Amino acid sequence: MYRYVIASSKNGQEVHVNLISSVAGKTINRQPHLLHLIKDIVVTLKLTGDRQVVEQDMGRVIGNSDVVTTNEKDTIFYAQPQKKEVFSRYVKNRSVSPSSQLCMIFQKDPDGGYELTHAHIGSSVPPFPGDADETAQSKAYWETHALVEDSQVIQSKTITKVSPY
Repeated sequence: MYRYVIASSKNGQEVHVNLISSVAGKTINRQPHLLHLIKDIVVTLKLTGDRQVVEQDMGRVIGNSDVVTTNEKDTIFYAQPQKKEVFSRYVKNRSVSPSSQLCMIFQKDPDGGYELTHAHIGSSVPPFPGDADETAQSKAYWETHALVEDSQVIQSKTITKVSPY
């Protein structure tokens, strides 16, 4: 695995990210300015436990969130993102919204440090239903929220209007 060391946490835990294959790495590759913001946050954290979700308000707009609240007037469809098996919920004719929030997930690694596995602009959201990390809130949340169409590359042959959840 390729490791890029971001920084050490306040309690001395080394934090790294796989810039090539992790979800966080792909996000950072598309939005490199996030790496500096993540580093600024990591040095203030006390990382403990096996998994830690951190949501930080940066106090200024840092980019756009592609998750929006939906209603009955929205045109919804479902599809599998490229190289994924789980269906995501999408909304047509909506726009991304400016956000000051940065959400990160840190996972303890076998070497005793932490890997940044996920990072995105916006508030913390539960995984999609069917995901290995699905929570009790996943289905209810994604029934009223969706990703903005064109925010991700999807497998076009998987597009459906019928909910797979």
